[in-house]
Amino acid sequence: MDNTEYIETYFKSKNSDADKQAFEKKILEDAEFAEEVAFYISANGLIQQQIFDQKKERFRNLYEQGKVIQIKQPVRNMWKYLAAASVIFAVILVTWFLPGGKNSTKQLADAYVEQNFKTLGVTMGSQDSIQAGLNLFNSNKLNEALSMFEIISKNNPENSTAKKYTGIVSLRLKNYDKALAYFSMIEADKNLYSNPGKFYKAITLLERNNNGDKEAAKLLLEEVRDQNLEGKNEAEEWLKKF
Repeated sequence: MDNTEYIETYFKSKNSDADKQAFEKKILEDAEFAEEVAFYISANGLIQQQIFDQKKERFRNLYEQGKVIQIKQPVRNMWKYLAAASVIFAVILVTWFLPGGKNSTKQLADAYVEQNFKTLGVTMGSQDSIQAGLNLFNSNKLNEALSMFEIISKNNPENSTAKKYTGIVSLRLKNYDKALAYFSMIEADKNLYSNPGKFYKAITLLERNNNGDKEAAKLLLEEVRDQNLEGKNEAEEWLKKF
């Protein structure tokens, strides 16, 4: 992965503490990388002056306490470290305080997918073919699982479980259009006692994150909340982040 892809992935993904430490360490040790990060931030307009003014005192305190950077090089190299410290501050702001940081709707969707769609529980009494698809999915054989669930869905149009799993696997594979199509089928099924279709569509739109997707997801989440559909609790919390 080249630096540009690494930087973009960092800012658009949910990062663990280890990821953050590794990223900041690279900024300190690699002046060229620090410059690329600074350019990316500038080009994407991620630093807002108002946020900067609000948080600069916190950064100054951290700096004075030695929690951001320890300067051990000669004074002639000071500018490199000051530049690196500025970039680290930008990273802190983007990761923790600005839209798109740790509380972004995109990252809420990321976390939901990670927690709920990494593996799928096996339903007692499920059909052998569904069981086979779940076993493939839980073994991370996603393409094979997708093929299995698509075949079941095609041969049994009334099988809402197969359609739901086809949508989930498509979402995991980042085939968002296919996921939306299958979740729309679930949404339209009036025979389901508990229907997650609308909520899953909102998750998919947040994950895809194209122009207009966030707004469309918000409308869906409002419907989930107001109609007391599956995903209502998450919808209520997520809507606070828009």
